[in-house]
Amino acid sequence: MSGTGLIPREDTRAPVRGHRPRPWRPVLYLLPAALLVGVVLVLPLVWAVVDSLHGGLGNYAGVLRDGQVRHAVRNSLFWLILAPVICLFGLLLAWAISAHRRIGILAAPIAVSALVTGLAFRLIAQPGDFLLGTNGIWLLLGLAFAWQWSGLAVVVFRSGLNAIPPGLVRMARAFGVSRARRLRTVIGPALFPAGALVLIIVLVAAARVFDLILIAAPGSDQAEVDVVGLHWWRFRDDLGPGESAALTVIQFAIAAVAALIGLWGLSREWPTNTADAEPAAGPRRRRRGRAVVVLAVAVWVVPLVVLLLTSLHTPRAAAGGGWWSGGFGFESYRQAFQSGGLTGALVNTGARSVFAAVLLPVVAVPAAYALAWGGLPRRVNHALIAVTTMVAVVPPQTVIVELGRVFDRLHLLGAPTALTIVHTAFGVPLAMLLLRGAFASVPREIVHARRYDAEPGSPLFAVVRETLPALVTVAVLEFVLVWNDYVVGLLLGGPEAGQVTFVLSDQARQFVTSESVMAAGAVVATVIPLGLVLATGNWLVRGFTSGVRPAASRPELRQPPRRHGRAP
Repeated sequence: MSGTGLIPREDTRAPVRGHRPRPWRPVLYLLPAALLVGVVLVLPLVWAVVDSLHGGLGNYAGVLRDGQVRHAVRNSLFWLILAPVICLFGLLLAWAISAHRRIGILAAPIAVSALVTGLAFRLIAQPGDFLLGTNGIWLLLGLAFAWQWSGLAVVVFRSGLNAIPPGLVRMARAFGVSRARRLRTVIGPALFPAGALVLIIVLVAAARVFDLILIAAPGSDQAEVDVVGLHWWRFRDDLGPGESAALTVIQFAIAAVAALIGLWGLSREWPTNTADAEPAAGPRRRRRGRAVVVLAVAVWVVPLVVLLLTSLHTPRAAAGGGWWSGGFGFESYRQAFQSGGLTGALVNTGARSVFAAVLLPVVAVPAAYALAWGGLPRRVNHALIAVTTMVAVVPPQTVIVELGRVFDRLHLLGAPTALTIVHTAFGVPLAMLLLRGAFASVPREIVHARRYDAEPGSPLFAVVRETLPALVTVAVLEFVLVWNDYVVGLLLGGPEAGQVTFVLSDQARQFVTSESVMAAGAVVATVIPLGLVLATGNWLVRGFTSGVRPAASRPELRQPPRRHGRAP
């Protein structure tokens, strides 16, 4: 019987000169975001919880015994329930539209602030006040909120449906796969990741509903539509410190539980479109899709047209007749700029928005890379994503009291730099979630070529280069959110902050006599963010869905991979 043995062989392959992962790198990448979010959001949140528990649970019991508080809590729950309803409506509309290259225009209303949206819909309801009063005000507010956010859901879901290979669906039908199973195994995986992200974005807007109610609802109707954030703002001086903190913690808890609904979808891998061509569709379906797009755009543009027509009336004509009557002129624009406050507010708001849009990617990109490619343990990674999701929906009211105390001691209350840092901290969690999904969609060979092979360059920069659409989306979204902010500036900066939304809200006190002047200011304040969103529309569509460049634009993926064989 012959024996067997191991024959040593020499490995003649080229030595590996890549960037091998180090266990400390993910921690280093997470550190800037952790420090910023921890100091600005998490620590004040923890302090609010501690304040609310002074004396046990009595503060919570005392707050919830108040009938007005319970009414506000129910109304806040309504807004959080409305968020998934809007996403479902967007999915149904996306299914009906089919593929269309101009569909990105439907997401344009995200550039319009909640304050301007409320003004536009209040002007629409003005003839006969048919949507005001106890019976109509909820419909008015719901339509305004749906107008602002359902277009984004349509665009994202339509892009997700476009990413499904038509051959895969046909093959499933040919093999007799049921419709329910096709939805679960083919269509669902293409929609879950981006759909969950959109759901969280809409939940953030629903949890922070404030200025929409403040401007759209007349004073006599605001008690009917009161929410927790507004109630706290109006009555915080009447509440003790413990009950005031308990009310804000309740507001956060409701939003956090709702946000966890989308957590499962965020853990799924994003689909990647391998081509920019539209999927084939029959002539009848294409005609129907175009008709639905035209109808949707016509409905979407109505509030902006009403706002523009009102601004082109003189103040007297607008007060006496309304946006549908005569009396056109540019007097309202002259009065809007006459005081000089609008011009200064535009400059201040623009500077803060640009600074925050530049600072946010610097902080969020390394943290998102750590979650996507940092090599963290699976449970740690999932826990960090869950914490990030909950922090993303922290209402400003929950943390603003402690931040105000600290900024007051440091003489930073209302300072532009302090406000910009706070805005950036509020934007970091959402940016991390969006970028993390995009980074995880980058082909593995691109990362491994820099990490293990001899390809020059950092894996982080290679991933960023492949995900420029997501990076542009994060920056544009942060610019729009800071530009349109009202709550953070009101609670932390006050009128001294010079936010453009403050100038508009001051005119709302004499709504009947200054509606055209307010509309003129709203048009001017909307031009810049709306123009930015329209100019970057194609990038935003890809950034909200796959987040990566199309495969056709990556020549390195069309080449066969380099193989490390034996030397000849």
